[in-house]
Formats: sequence, C-alpha cells, structure tokens
Amino acid sequence: MPSVHIIIVNYNSGAWLQRALNSVLEHSNAVVSVVDNASQDSSVAEAQQAITSERVNWVINTQNTGFAAANNQILKELEADVAVLMNPDCELRPDTLPIVLDALESHPEFGLVSCRILNEDLTLQPTCRRKFPTPWSALVRLLKLHALFPDNPKFTNFDYGEHIQPDEAPHRVEAISGAFMVVRKPALNDVGLLDEGYFMHCEDLDWCKRFDDSKWAVGFVPAAEVVHAKGVSSKSRPIGVLWTLHKGMNRFYDKFYRDTYAWPIRIAVKAGVYASFVARVGKALVSR
Repeated sequence: MPSVHIIIVNYNSGAWLQRALNSVLEHSNAVVSVVDNASQDSSVAEAQQAITSERVNWVINTQNTGFAAANNQILKELEADVAVLMNPDCELRPDTLPIVLDALESHPEFGLVSCRILNEDLTLQPTCRRKFPTPWSALVRLLKLHALFPDNPKFTNFDYGEHIQPDEAPHRVEAISGAFMVVRKPALNDVGLLDEGYFMHCEDLDWCKRFDDSKWAVGFVPAAEVVHAKGVSSKSRPIGVLWTLHKGMNRFYDKFYRDTYAWPIRIAVKAGVYASFVARVGKALVSR
C-alpha cells in the first residue's frame, strides 16, 4: 500500500474539525497535518484536547494565508506516495481511501482523483464532478438556461455530479471538487503546487486544468464517497468568501482563456462575473 499524508486546512470549523480527524484516524493509517489559518474560534484548542494521536501534526499559522498556500506548506515537503487534501468539514467513510488507492493502482494515468461527495442528508453535491467553465457555459449558468432547457446538451451545467451511480467505473473527468482531492507524488512533482494567487476557491479548477494539460489525467472514482458539510468555515464571512470566489473566477479566465477569446467576449465574461457577485451579495444580505 502506498504511504498517505492527509492535509486538513482549518479555519473556524468548530466541532467539525474533530469529526474530520476522528474519521481519518479511524479509517486510515495516514499521517495527518492540520494547518490552521489563524482561526478565531476554539476549533483547534478543542481538537488538540480531545485528540492526542501522534499521527496528527499541528501547524498553526499566525495569519490566514489562504487555502492554496496553507496546503502548499505541506505539499512542498511531501515525502509520502500520496497526498489527500481534505476540508475540515468532511468525513471519510470506512472504505473511502482503500477504494481510491485501488483506483490509482489500476489507473496509472490518474494523477489527481476524487470521488462522490455527499451532503449531510446523503444527497450528492453536483460540484463533485465538473467541466471547465467556458464563457458560454458561464453564461448558461448565470442565466440558469440549464434549468430552462434541461434536456438540451447545449445548455448543460458545468457541475454535473448529481446523478452519479456508485457502480460506475472510475473514469476521466475535466475537474473535481477541492473539498476532497487525492494526488500522486510523481504527478505533483510534474504539475506543481497549487497556485497561491487564489486565496480561496478556483484553485482546485486551476490545478485540474494544469493536470488536464499535462500527461496526467484527472480521475473520478464513483464507488468511493465522503460526506461534506459544505461552507462551515465560510459562515463567519459570507461576503468575503463570495468576493474571493468571483476574484478567483476572473483569475482563472485570465490565466487560461486570455489568448483564446476575443476582447469583447473577455469583457462580457468579466461583466458577468461581477454581476454574479453583486446578485449573490444582495441575496445574502436579504437572507440575513
């Protein structure tokens, strides 16, 4: 079996950090690094008091460096064969890692993989299996055309993980969710670390795009699953998180599509991104 190092970047995740760690310690033999990004709650203190396993290493940052930078603190020194990037509001199932590691062994072309990601009510999260957003698919998403024309392939949502069956074979996809990502060390060495130009959100899409552009494939393993509470760390700063999300969208488009599309399309994309930010902030303020 390959050696495994699990990385959990924590920020204000409350009791979920203990749940995540307990699932990891119970269902794996992996070394675990918790990188705390200057949390303002008691999540780390309570977890350290409750969990004394020598397999858990604690890295306490004095400032919030962002998701990519915090993961890179461990990835750049990685000695294990495989690294697992797991959100603090995730829980492993008993067979999650064995199934994923078996898929890596049987599919040597997979450099980065994930699996079915479930909400707490066990419904599937559509973002667990994704396509790269293009200007057209972003417009479809913004105008909700995929909901108006659900049977038309021209208007498909780029998040399409809600109908996965666990008996599907492992297969190649364009992108996966950053909530749970498993990477091989040789692939990491070839593709490189996460892009720290993203503070939070879209660094997973960026990584997937770079894997897709390399000799390594991004794989999806339907037989494995994790539970993801989603947004636990974001509740304390919803508008700030929305800003970093949309800022990340702009960075992704500029980085990968600047030379692909004419300037009117690029301007339209940026206008759409900012319109989406304003609309979602308004919705968040109304709901509060």
